[in-house]
Amino acid sequence: MKEYFVLLGDNQLLWGQVCKLREFGYRVIAVSWRDHANFDCDMFIQMDVKDAKGIIVRLEELGLKDKVDGALSSIDLAAPTVNAINAWCGNKTMPEKFNRVLSKEEMRDAWEKAGLFNRISKLDREITIDEICALSQKMRLICKPDVAASSRGITIMEKGRRREDVQDALTLAKETSFNHLCLIEEFVEGEEFTVDLLGDSYGNVNCYGSSIQYHSVNARHNHVTVKHHWNSRKYDDATWNSIADFGIKCYKALGLHSMFGHLEIIMKEDGSFTPVEMGARSSGFICSHTVSAASGHDYMRDYVNMLHGCKIVPGNYLNGSMASMWYGYDIPANSVSVKETDITKFLDPRIHVLFEKHDGLKAGVHYGEYIDDGDRDKFGYAILTAPRDVLTIESIEQSEQKFLDEFLGRK
Repeated sequence: MKEYFVLLGDNQLLWGQVCKLREFGYRVIAVSWRDHANFDCDMFIQMDVKDAKGIIVRLEELGLKDKVDGALSSIDLAAPTVNAINAWCGNKTMPEKFNRVLSKEEMRDAWEKAGLFNRISKLDREITIDEICALSQKMRLICKPDVAASSRGITIMEKGRRREDVQDALTLAKETSFNHLCLIEEFVEGEEFTVDLLGDSYGNVNCYGSSIQYHSVNARHNHVTVKHHWNSRKYDDATWNSIADFGIKCYKALGLHSMFGHLEIIMKEDGSFTPVEMGARSSGFICSHTVSAASGHDYMRDYVNMLHGCKIVPGNYLNGSMASMWYGYDIPANSVSVKETDITKFLDPRIHVLFEKHDGLKAGVHYGEYIDDGDRDKFGYAILTAPRDVLTIESIEQSEQKFLDEFLGRK
């Protein structure tokens, strides 16, 4: 086995991936445009994660040719760099079209062609502002960048918005997008899920997990996820199998292989599914711990083995006995904390805390509104696992209210 593995990014949520890679026996090289990573690593390269050529040149300058075993990132915009480094290492790689970041428009078009996309969606150059305003009188809309990271630049527009509000949403989305384009879409009401996929170069795809997403009630005109719940009992096994099958179809429709697929879908009120977007990546602790805990299969280990030519078992690993959760804090807007505490103090004792970080929860702090997931991440997180009948959303919400009561001095 080669000595090093490259991790593109510096977010604190990558700590689980560092731990996993070290468990596999690797030394971790972190890459970021910042002057340091927000986690412990064995080597650091300060460089833009989108600069594939520059990073490879730097690795060669460091004498690491034939010493690096692969690359990984949780950043959509870094997917082409991951592919370039994996090619440099002699690993399996994604198709050539993934040597650039796919836009949401390209995903939409591929899914429409496959009969998987079923909502109103227009690129800003395909619709006039007058037409958007007319549409806004009939339904809620969402305006989002065509190429961007995470939840940045998104605006949810309530029904009947003014022309100025529509223009503000378009401007924000286009200024955020790397190609200066944006999508205006029907805001679909329903349950939102992540679908965690992995495919190999032989045409096999597996759904390792699927989580229900719970969004902040304090985010300003945006959907910021504050809880991911894998293997929830909220839906029966047949529904979870349908989600897995739909996710695999979405993965294949994009022509992706030899990579994770981090897909978001919505189940409409009539039970049908529509895809939102998919990154050619996994994400933070999702990649390293939560999916593996719920599925009983090592998601990240299978990724590394796949890079070296191993096959993925087709199908899905849903409906096991365990559940997992990524928990992020949703602090009410314009509140002031009175006591330093955290969610883990109030959990059912049968729930196991795999990782936790609560640096942003201090006494005497004023908490404002969420803008995007960057505001969420600064508070902290908890990575949880327990049997499915124990780790329920009802149990977590009860614990959350007890935490908030003490944290904010509400009772």
